[in-house]
Order: sequence, then C-alpha cells, then structure tokens
Amino acid sequence: MAARMDTATSTESTDLFVKLRAAGLNLRLVPFFVFALIAFAFATEPLKPVLPPQNAIAVGGVGELRDDVYSADLKWSVEVAPCNCLSFYADMSYRFISYEWQTMLHDQIHEMVNLQVNGLNESFVGMKFFPIQYFGLNVSWRFKPGDGSQVERFERLGIEPMGVYRFSPNMLWGLSGQYYSFIEDRNYQPGDELGVKTSFVWNVFWDKYARTGWQVGYVFLFRWRIQESENHNLAKDYQKMDDLYRGFRMRGDIARYVGWFPFPFGIGMAYEMNRGNLFGFETGHKVELYLRAEFP
Repeated sequence: MAARMDTATSTESTDLFVKLRAAGLNLRLVPFFVFALIAFAFATEPLKPVLPPQNAIAVGGVGELRDDVYSADLKWSVEVAPCNCLSFYADMSYRFISYEWQTMLHDQIHEMVNLQVNGLNESFVGMKFFPIQYFGLNVSWRFKPGDGSQVERFERLGIEPMGVYRFSPNMLWGLSGQYYSFIEDRNYQPGDELGVKTSFVWNVFWDKYARTGWQVGYVFLFRWRIQESENHNLAKDYQKMDDLYRGFRMRGDIARYVGWFPFPFGIGMAYEMNRGNLFGFETGHKVELYLRAEFP
C-alpha cells in the first residue's frame, strides 16, 4: 500500500519551536534507494500500513489542509528488501506551494492571504527487521526539515515493534506500538511520545497470475505525548511547556492494479484525516493521488 495516511506527527507549532529474501538481493531497486539518500529530499511523515519487508516504489501528489494552511506536495518513497526478513526505506516530498487564507467576522470583514515558505520538507529513513514471520521491528530516523516545514523542527528517533497476521490469502492485518524520542536543539527538548497503530490491506477481486485487481487499505493511529517539553533557556521552575496532548490520524486508500507490466503496478487515491490538539498532534485533511509498483 502507498503510504503521511506520517505522522506521522507534529511537534510544537508555537513560536518557541521556530528555532535474505532467500533468492538474494533485488539489484534493480538499489540505485533508487541510493539516489533517495543522496538527494536528501524531504517528506511529511507518511502513515503506512503495518507490512513486512518488501520491494516497492511509490510517487504521488498530495493536497493538504493543515492548521488553516493549504499546500501541495510531490512525494516519493522507496523500500528495498535484500531478503524476506530485512528492508531499508526512505520517504520524501517537496512542497511546491502553501498559503493561508482566513476570513474573520467581528465588527468588520477581514480577509488575509499569507504565502508560506516552500521547499524541502521532513525526510525519513528507516529499517524493518522481521526475525520471525509474524513479528518484527521498525527503526526510523527523521532529519531536521528544510524550508517546506514550519512545524517539524527537530530530529527524531523512532522505535516500532510490529506484528502482522494474514487472515486470508488476500487480507493482511497489522498492529504496532511506537516510541519516539526527539533530539534537543537550541536548548529546547520536546517530550517523548507513544503511539499505537493498526491497519489492514485487502486485495479484492485479485488475479494473482495477471497481478490485477483492487487493493483497499485502512490505517488508524493514536499517539500521545508522555512528558512535557522543556525550554532550557528559562529558569528550572519555568521550563515545562504544558504541551501534553492526545490525537489520532486515520487514512483510507484504494488502488487499481493493472497488468501493464510484469510486476504489480497500481494507480490509487487516498484520504487522510488528522484530529488533535493544535499545539501537539496536527489537525487537517489530506488527499493523495499516487502510482505504486512492487518488485517481488
């Protein structure tokens, strides 16, 4: 499934936060993964189903409304699996345009249009390791973003134990727990976060020989901050930032896989909704159109 339904997740948006597959390696995908790292492009945090290691490439366009800001991104992701038990991945995007438009009604009508800073967004790289068939571990790293992001201002380490179960030949269910720790920057230390994610991927009217049919997916994420962030520029009694929050994200998508190539190739659309505290979990809506190819 194509993944940011992340994040994924936001840190503070306040002014304080300004500052072996046994057959061997699939060599066809190695250049794509190397280029992804060299390009150091950036992405909003993808919200992906819980899946075991695989070889896949996806590219898509994203329209997003988040905290009264409208934006458009081009995103790209790649995952390379040297074996059935291990894979490496990168998720990226570039924000082409974003703007804020508000109308306020008090004693007068006031309209505001504010063009936002555009450019490279957050970037994610990671590794999945499944020592046994049903259980594994996902370790990820988020780099400090470029000008395309105004909220994700800290590097972050993520650890995600995962479990997958195949209910039927055409349906895969996944469940994972999440722990995120942020790197202090300019004497600001965001609080650690925990999360729980569940998902399913269902192949409908699937022809396994022609590699055609429909694929439906759903992801639900609930995440919360377990400790307050701290501003170490202040005296000790005033360092707590009172930013505990809870919030969820959910994403649904549907893709049509066509038999144009000797590998599964899908054309899909996804909708994502975020709901939470403005100064913690991001709020908003997202629509994505994407192309995705898998390489068995």
